[in-house]
Amino acid sequence: MYEIIFQLIIVFFKILFYIFAFFSYTEKESEVIMMDIFLGVDGGGTKTEAAAIDSHGNVLSRYLGSSTNPYVVTFEGAMQELSSVLDHVAKPLFLSYPDAFIKGICLGMSGISTPEEKNNVISFLRSYQQKHHFSFPISIKTEAEISLMASLEREYGILVISGTGSNTYGITKKGKHYRVGGWGHILGDEGSGYQIGLLTLKTVIKSLEGMLPATSMTERIIDAYSFKHISELKAYVYQSTIGRNDIAAFARHCIEASKDGDELAQGILQAQAIELADTTTVLIGRDPELEAAEVVCTGSIFKHSSIFRHAFREALVNRFPALSFMDEENDLTPADGAALLARKLFSEQA
Repeated sequence: MYEIIFQLIIVFFKILFYIFAFFSYTEKESEVIMMDIFLGVDGGGTKTEAAAIDSHGNVLSRYLGSSTNPYVVTFEGAMQELSSVLDHVAKPLFLSYPDAFIKGICLGMSGISTPEEKNNVISFLRSYQQKHHFSFPISIKTEAEISLMASLEREYGILVISGTGSNTYGITKKGKHYRVGGWGHILGDEGSGYQIGLLTLKTVIKSLEGMLPATSMTERIIDAYSFKHISELKAYVYQSTIGRNDIAAFARHCIEASKDGDELAQGILQAQAIELADTTTVLIGRDPELEAAEVVCTGSIFKHSSIFRHAFREALVNRFPALSFMDEENDLTPADGAALLARKLFSEQA
């Protein structure tokens, strides 16, 4: 009799355990599935990245697409790519979290700065939302704001970009915005990958003609493009299909040669770094507060060339000793910064 009662007690507690486990699991599942999502987009002339974060700032999804700059790929092409990027970053979220809710999106896009350009993008995104049965607020910020948010977790400071193109931005604590540069590869882009690539090409041709000494950049280009002779460079660069990005790609050979001690390559990088420092000097002169700001340097040239990076910093510090530079590596991308701004703007806690 006692043995039966004992067995019944064991069965009873087992049932209680399974009931408790079931409700605990259900509660945990609901915590994971019910999630607020914030989207961020960093749209550039070469590539576009989108990121999605939760309300705690955890990155849930990223996707890398191609250019969404309307002056590179036309407005229609830019919006088509933006649509594709958003589809790819959102799709895995709704597969993992069926009840996820997009609370807002923030975009920083090169080539989108005037009120008309912004309104055109917002109009497109409204149509995109209707097509996908979404409804969330939209904010378009500058490249500077999303990059500073990613690097400094705030929206003020100085941002200097040296990638395929170049640009400089300054934002004060009071929210005043300044920009110097960003005129594109024909009118500007000093200190950019394009200018470095173009000077690399001109240098190897001058070396071929005997106007400059021999440079290892010549052999690097011959090997990379399978030329029989560097003179084949002319036929390559004057093809109708060769554009800004193709020329900027030659900067890589300059950077690699500079690391091996090539003086001509080092000279190109140092000269272009000083040109970009000159542009940044004009920016800083627009507002006294910027003379003691924190500077964030971003883009592939800063990332891959210590010679360029050091020459730029030395030139600026000599002119503005109170400047400070962001030294710590940050895993957050500008797209993450845009998503963080969306969270700041659109979360219920904001």
